[in-house]
Amino acid sequence: MTIWGNIWPLSILAVAFIVAYFLPVRYFRVLNGLTILVLMGSLFLPLWHLFNPVDALAYWYDITATVFGCFALWFSGPYIEKESSWHPWEPRHIKHYYLGLYLFVGSLMAMALVANYVLLWVALEAATLSSVYLVRSAKTRTSLEAAWRYLMVTETGGLAGLLGTVLIVLGVGGNLGAWSLTPLDSHIPVNVSMVFAGIFLAAIGYGAKAGLAPFHTWLPDAHSEAPAPVSALLSGVKLAGSVLILDRLFTLSSVAIPGFWPHDLLLVLGILSLIIAASFVAFQKDLKRLWAYSSIEHIGLIALGLGFGGIGVLGALLHVWTHGINKTLLFYNAGTVRAYHRGLSSLPATSGLMESTPYTGGLLALGATGIVGLPPFAPFWSEWLILMGGIASGQIILSIIVILLLLAIFGGITLKMPRWLWTPGERGKPPMKESWGLILPSMTLGILVVVGGLALPALVPHMFHQAAALLRYKTSS
Repeated sequence: MTIWGNIWPLSILAVAFIVAYFLPVRYFRVLNGLTILVLMGSLFLPLWHLFNPVDALAYWYDITATVFGCFALWFSGPYIEKESSWHPWEPRHIKHYYLGLYLFVGSLMAMALVANYVLLWVALEAATLSSVYLVRSAKTRTSLEAAWRYLMVTETGGLAGLLGTVLIVLGVGGNLGAWSLTPLDSHIPVNVSMVFAGIFLAAIGYGAKAGLAPFHTWLPDAHSEAPAPVSALLSGVKLAGSVLILDRLFTLSSVAIPGFWPHDLLLVLGILSLIIAASFVAFQKDLKRLWAYSSIEHIGLIALGLGFGGIGVLGALLHVWTHGINKTLLFYNAGTVRAYHRGLSSLPATSGLMESTPYTGGLLALGATGIVGLPPFAPFWSEWLILMGGIASGQIILSIIVILLLLAIFGGITLKMPRWLWTPGERGKPPMKESWGLILPSMTLGILVVVGGLALPALVPHMFHQAAALLRYKTSS
């Protein structure tokens, strides 16, 4: 297997970037459509051995990054057309947005395709810097402040993450230039002190990139100011990818530090994230900030699943997918609300959606029902597996605390939704004309939330279980 055989799908985004640089803006929708077709086609090439992902976990994340990257390109066409009209944006500004988006999607795919720990850090840095650029797309004071805070917090963490990565790889006797992510032979001499230090630094660095509490301070502002397709990619793909890289490093460190304790750090970060989400979600009056705090909750759940081990790891990997579907729907829905209200998604200006924009209001109701974990929607099943992983691992008290925090978040979101959907004081608004260009991507995601969330692991169960096995899952757990 050659290195090129692992990473060549990145060339699709590289070619699209070069073409976009010289292409007039009026042709970008055609370019996006062609790019989507080729990217989606690349996911089937491993069946014919024309593309060889690093391992099953990398392929799982590559599917996630590619699918939601394609959704971002699809939704960006009609959404940026609306957003550029209320700011307004010049054609050059629109082109720069798409160039940044291609870089962002490409760097997220690189987080799946490269098989070197230092290059994984580089790919995550590229995702961070390109998304910082996209967060400040509106060029308002608030968007610039949000981008600056995002940059400062995550880049400070990034330095800690790089040092932690180097210390762990060298501490277990690895080679920084090796093209491999698998744990090394346990007979190789190790430096336990280096690995210990690396674990804590990596937890800080990658925790900041993932928006895990207490390193989450950048996340609500960045999500609320970024264009909707960017918010969706941040929440559904980048945050989860950061946690998966951290977990790979923790698994690698087990060569030097036998036992489970490094993953206890994920339990601490996960429960802190749920506490933060439960404390703030009920007080949000802006849709995008509401879903930003929900993202802190769900990245915390993924961290908890990985920390619990056993069947919790299966739940965490499934939650990467189901949360990505549901949260992408909700951020697109919030972007649609802003498109109809000239940049606003806050109360009371955008209440009464079921009457003024029934399709948008209905999709909001669907997405909100799914994201709080109600059956039979896709996120319910992954959350259930995570909780069962906690109980099976003996973490009964912690699992009960998680359930209580989830109930508090459920109550907070349930308290807010009627104000957006059915506020009595806002009835009588004339219905708005809804754009099918904005509605169709969200409707597709809505269908996936209802019936398609479990389709992928059902179609490729062996790959799904192999991916979990790389993160310590055992069928006997």
